[in-house]
Amino acid sequence: MLSIEEKHNSNHVREMANYFNAELDEGNSASTLSMKNKIADGFISSYRLFSGLTVWVYNITFKSDFTVDLQFSDERPYYFSYNVKGYFLHKFCEEDHFSKILQNQNMVVRGSSKSSVQIIFPANIKLELAIIIIDTNLLVKQNIRNAQRIYTNIQHIFQNIPTNTHYRHLGNIDTETNMYASIVTKNKDTDLVAGLLTEGAVLNMLAAQIKAYKKETSIEQSKTKLTKEELSKISTIGEYVLKNIDRKITIKELSAIFLMNSKKLQNGVQHLYGVTISNYILNLRMGYAKDLIMHSDLNMTEICIQIGISSKSYFSKIFKDRYGILPTAYKNSLIQ
Repeated sequence: MLSIEEKHNSNHVREMANYFNAELDEGNSASTLSMKNKIADGFISSYRLFSGLTVWVYNITFKSDFTVDLQFSDERPYYFSYNVKGYFLHKFCEEDHFSKILQNQNMVVRGSSKSSVQIIFPANIKLELAIIIIDTNLLVKQNIRNAQRIYTNIQHIFQNIPTNTHYRHLGNIDTETNMYASIVTKNKDTDLVAGLLTEGAVLNMLAAQIKAYKKETSIEQSKTKLTKEELSKISTIGEYVLKNIDRKITIKELSAIFLMNSKKLQNGVQHLYGVTISNYILNLRMGYAKDLIMHSDLNMTEICIQIGISSKSYFSKIFKDRYGILPTAYKNSLIQ
């Protein structure tokens, strides 16, 4: 187990690198630990956008359970975490049981002085995790528009949270944050250009998490009979569809693969994406087709084969319905 202390000037990535005897790359307020050995495969990085806002990225598979014990301090920053892939376990020191933080789930944590939290990253689970750490004591001193905006938001939404104890909010399964967190978790570089490329994704990720938190803590949040575990499983259907997008995919097949009856699948997809399963699959096919038009030399017949649609005329119709332009016209517009 690795024990670390919560201090804004600490380099926890360096502490982890020393702990694992791993390669470390540092520069431009960023640190990246890389491993490909018997301990782990992947990287852990940390970088600061500005004073008061730091981002941690785990894109790694540990070969055995890795446990971190984090000692909280009087600084009491906020931790906004989001799992793009995998899961981990989390508990405060006085709790008897760990909470399982699922794929596509937000979590918000604030510690208290003289307390600690224990985190277990399980063995042989590919983890893609983004954590935004916000220290309001530092943010308030920044004459930066984004810093002031974040500070105001944080102060407002957490104004009723007790200040003398730790706090954790386990969010619902949230697919909106995924599009931004996915970009954040791919950032391994420590150079200035890489930092600029991901800054927008980080700020959008935080905005999506704050939006989700407000919705989930409001009285009028939408309800579903599905558990968070079931919704987390349903949120991975898109990955399966994209791997098999060149053929017909039925609800019966998805029910068998995801061990869930068709009604639960339909309700889950409707809850997460606001559409039926059939329309969700169709949206994925159209998105994939658009990407092929943009980035390949395939003709329309070949693209139809790639996305599992046999009729070119049907493909043209639904592509225009979604994007407002015929696929051939869209391709020609890219050439001009």
